[in-house]
Amino acid sequence: MGCKLDLPLGPSFRDAHIEADLQGRLDEGRNVWAIGDIHGHLGTFRALMHRLKLDPEDRVVCLGDMIDRGPDSAGVVDYIRSHPQIICLKGNHELMAIGSLQKDGDIELWQPWLERGGRPTWGSYIVRAHGDLYDAKKQLASDLMWMDNLPNHIVLDELRLVHAGYDPRMPLDSQGDKELLWIRNRFYAHEYAVDPDRTVVFGHSTTTKVGPNPGYVSESEIRLRDGRPAWIAMDVGAYNHVAPGLAAIHLKSLQVVKQATLRSERWFDVPDCKEAKIGAFYGLDILRSSHRKEAVSALRAKRKLKMAGVVLQEDLDDYNVESMPRHVMFTSPEISPSNNRVWHGPGTDPSEQHLRLPGPTGFKIYRKDQLGSSLVQQASINLKKIRG
Repeated sequence: MGCKLDLPLGPSFRDAHIEADLQGRLDEGRNVWAIGDIHGHLGTFRALMHRLKLDPEDRVVCLGDMIDRGPDSAGVVDYIRSHPQIICLKGNHELMAIGSLQKDGDIELWQPWLERGGRPTWGSYIVRAHGDLYDAKKQLASDLMWMDNLPNHIVLDELRLVHAGYDPRMPLDSQGDKELLWIRNRFYAHEYAVDPDRTVVFGHSTTTKVGPNPGYVSESEIRLRDGRPAWIAMDVGAYNHVAPGLAAIHLKSLQVVKQATLRSERWFDVPDCKEAKIGAFYGLDILRSSHRKEAVSALRAKRKLKMAGVVLQEDLDDYNVESMPRHVMFTSPEISPSNNRVWHGPGTDPSEQHLRLPGPTGFKIYRKDQLGSSLVQQASINLKKIRG
């Protein structure tokens, strides 16, 4: 069940301010939702958030594992940190990632984390930094410091929110990262409720392994004193092969809203693929492909500009300046020492304030379309017949 990695495992960490705020909102009838493991699927997560139709006073609790394996973990963290209505718990993947953060704030990528889904996460930071490793490490360090200060469980009047669960053999309040972030079947397969007064809402273990309906929210058959389930499993599997997606549960009514994984994020449809493509070469191949697309788009734009008669600065050496018109407009302001956007051709009076070019009076014909010529001749014959 536990963590076999050489990681510093902390004690129980709760945030009294968060717990009081959430309980107050529930008592006031506000909507509070919990969402299972996101694993870097930013598009699907945002689609689910849109489905929830949040009011300003509503809140969403993410149950940990925001990052790893998926295509845009850096985007998920950025979205969550900038969203005032989202609260997060720490998951085991955040804990592994924190192992890359050194005491001096520098980043030394921890190999066991990279091997367990961290490659796509690091790749997403490189892509978002446009290949600048310094900026990527700086942003990752900032996000890891934020993750390190996240609580590892939330205790409310009728609910416990946690990433993995609780060890039924230990007092609940004395459990730490080892149990709260890593435990699996010892918790959800236990024969009685670990807390007789509170339903435990958790992620970590996908419902392909928990419960009878893979890919859907699962709940315990064991009931509390008030008839509610002993636990509810929320990790429906953003990248499972049965019914991939993300799910949210309303903490008061226990209503479930599910969003299927977007087609653009179904990296797992590729046979034997265990993580998103961005993990290959740490996103550098994605950047190369993006730059290639940008270069092609720029080339097409230049061709259209040339067809419109616009001369770009880099193309100036290809033209005979003496043979150019009196006034030539350039797209770059750096063509002359005065940074004037209008280049004055030979014989132009610099004091002239309103430069005007005469419009075209005709076009040179290079060829005649034979079909068009025959149609004109036929039309002329028909007209003569009508007049005659």
